[in-house]
Amino acid sequence: MTVPAGSRARRSRPLFTKPVAGVADPGPRSSTAATIFAHRIRWVRRVTLAIIALFIVSCANFAPPPEVSSTLISNARPDHVDVGQLQNGRRLFVSHCLECHTLPQVTKYNREQWPHLVSRMAARANLNIADQSAVVAYLRAASKNATADP
Repeated sequence: MTVPAGSRARRSRPLFTKPVAGVADPGPRSSTAATIFAHRIRWVRRVTLAIIALFIVSCANFAPPPEVSSTLISNARPDHVDVGQLQNGRRLFVSHCLECHTLPQVTKYNREQWPHLVSRMAARANLNIADQSAVVAYLRAASKNATADP
């Protein structure tokens, strides 16, 4: 069978019968390198799954802090706090505290515990004295043991 010049004929066999090193065949791989690579892949998968699981668990307990309401305003009367300071305290609590950790439930601590906790975290959260007192006022009003004057 003759092939005319300038035309291409289909070949029934591959161009190369053996893989050429560096082109199609990565070459022989030692079993040690393959084992190390497989262990690294498994380790990365496990760490990734653990991080995802921790993220899901931490978000499952997240409940946003209560909005400033008439109840919170009446709970803040003993501390002589106005609505603006309560709203600012809530905003600061959500924005600054969430930078480092999940927000604790505002009912987790009582009115007397919040000032100490906020003062311990104020430097880390970059809160000045006015911001710190706004956060404390909000948390004291929102805590479970908050009581209003009769």
